[in-house]
Amino acid sequence: MLTIDDVLGRQGLLAKSDPRYEFRPAQIEMAKLVNRGLLEHVHVMVEAGTGTGKSFGYLVPALLSGQRVVISTATLALQEQLLQKDIPHVLNVLDSSARVVQLKGRNNYLCRDKLEQLRSRLVLARSSEDAALFRWADRTPSGDKAELDFVPPDAWWREVDADADDCIMEGCEFFGPQRCHQMHAREAARHADIIVVNHALFFADMAAGGGIIPPYDYAVLDEAHQIEDWATAAFASSVSKASVGRLQQKLNRAYVFDELLNAALGAAAADFAEALADGGRLRYPLRDNVRALELLDPLQRALYRAENWVAERWSKATRLPNSDEDALKRRRDLLTAVIVRHTQTIERLRLAGDQWIAWAEHDDQRRVNGYAAHCAPASIATVLRERLFDAARSVVMTSATISTGGDFSYLRRQTGLDDGIVDELVLESPFDFARQAMLYLPPERLNPKRPDFLSRAARVVASVLRATSGRAFVLFTSTSAMQAVASELGPTLPFPFKVQGQVPKGAALRWFREEQNPVLFATASFWEGVDVVGSALSCVIIDRLPFPPPDDPIISARSKLLMEKGEDAFQTLMVPVAVTKLKQGLGRLIRSANDRGLMCILDGRLETMSYGRRILAALPPARRVHDLEEVTEFLGYIPANHS
Repeated sequence: MLTIDDVLGRQGLLAKSDPRYEFRPAQIEMAKLVNRGLLEHVHVMVEAGTGTGKSFGYLVPALLSGQRVVISTATLALQEQLLQKDIPHVLNVLDSSARVVQLKGRNNYLCRDKLEQLRSRLVLARSSEDAALFRWADRTPSGDKAELDFVPPDAWWREVDADADDCIMEGCEFFGPQRCHQMHAREAARHADIIVVNHALFFADMAAGGGIIPPYDYAVLDEAHQIEDWATAAFASSVSKASVGRLQQKLNRAYVFDELLNAALGAAAADFAEALADGGRLRYPLRDNVRALELLDPLQRALYRAENWVAERWSKATRLPNSDEDALKRRRDLLTAVIVRHTQTIERLRLAGDQWIAWAEHDDQRRVNGYAAHCAPASIATVLRERLFDAARSVVMTSATISTGGDFSYLRRQTGLDDGIVDELVLESPFDFARQAMLYLPPERLNPKRPDFLSRAARVVASVLRATSGRAFVLFTSTSAMQAVASELGPTLPFPFKVQGQVPKGAALRWFREEQNPVLFATASFWEGVDVVGSALSCVIIDRLPFPPPDDPIISARSKLLMEKGEDAFQTLMVPVAVTKLKQGLGRLIRSANDRGLMCILDGRLETMSYGRRILAALPPARRVHDLEEVTEFLGYIPANHS
């Protein structure tokens, strides 16, 4: 039987198969710990610094274990790397016949029943996209939306997706893995050894009590610093004009729905959305909006009326009179469940307290009234402990950024494993951060709380960009700060620049990789999951310490829970979040042994406050400087002529 050393060692199978293979002692150390966790049924936490090769560090023991292992990631980029590169390579080296399947959420698959309903309603295709969809649907073996050569609008795709709320199961003529695309995918996963999913699906399965992902005892959660956010989202629910609109579409697709009731339901949802928009902020506690809370009542009454209508009229008002009675009852029950979920969410919104958080948020930047009311558990730790860690034999959690100064207390608290038995390991990056990375701390020691911070920060940013000849992400903790500095500084730069939001994220990244000396002004979505290898990205400038907003509804509720336990919420919650984000930012720069990169943090509190010094100590050991001449010398660039 093969050992970890047989595969990953200096003379191992991987080394023999690839002359470019790099022997990495840290990777072997990680793989051995993961292997022990799988064999001894112990949970594992591994912080694997950039360049450790953590993918092989868990793939090799997972494949050697002979067990079904679910691998979950947060980003599409990592999934693609695993499925297209890393897993095939390891399978080939091991000469393994292990079956690997990527499983996606139901909404990614075409529903043949809904497609035929759409075809029956259309004499001719409404658009070239409709025609392309019908051609694709007739030949696709998987029904996976990703096969389309265009991105379908959400509302358009919902007409034909395999939404669970529309699935009539045995009542469907396409029921069964041979004819139903999503059932075919789940059947393939049922026979797989390695199942690759994203965090959204992984935690949705957990929230549903299973049934989406086949039963498993072993899981790997890569990008584990995002566990709490994705788990919270899986147990959250919301009500909005958009969600009620989708319900109305389902009702009208299934029934000749009462016009007056339909209008009343739409009007109640529109009034509620308008009230949410009057809250004055993009995200705020729902309790601050009395009018919106009052308007929950007429919306709930309209939903109750819709529920009663369906109960009374489901047979007579159907648009599918040729369906058998079981299929009609299944559609009735599905639609009733959607209505009930809305009314239950309204109850939680109205009664939110210590256990449930309720907030309003602007979810859709494209819509004027794109607000929704959300509710979520104040703490997800107990649920994670009971439904995941007590149920699975071994869960491996790994990321480049899950400890604070080598301490896993923050992740343990998030996952309910405060006192659980967990094997822990911190592996430093093999990259020489002291040589390859520099941390520039401006001597001005700017304070973000001062009213002149942004104007002073803009001048410092300009100086840094001249020293680095552009090639920089300038990242902000708020959109307003990004726009203020970009509008003041951008037109004066001797470098091409873009501001996040001007073009889609993917297009912005392509522009950045292809442009000479580019500068991109952006916000939180560019903190992680973005790869720009080489000198194209040589500098990341961060405006302030990325503490979460203390008045954010979720942060506020979780801070309160910590304080009630006698803990310091700032030190146990805020500081670890800031450390994680800064480590992610620094990770954008050093992606190979040949990279050189500068991080500039404008926030002077890093050096003037005790918590700032704690954060500094937790960052990779980049060389710290206060002189821009050292920056220029370090990067080897000639400063741009600003004349």
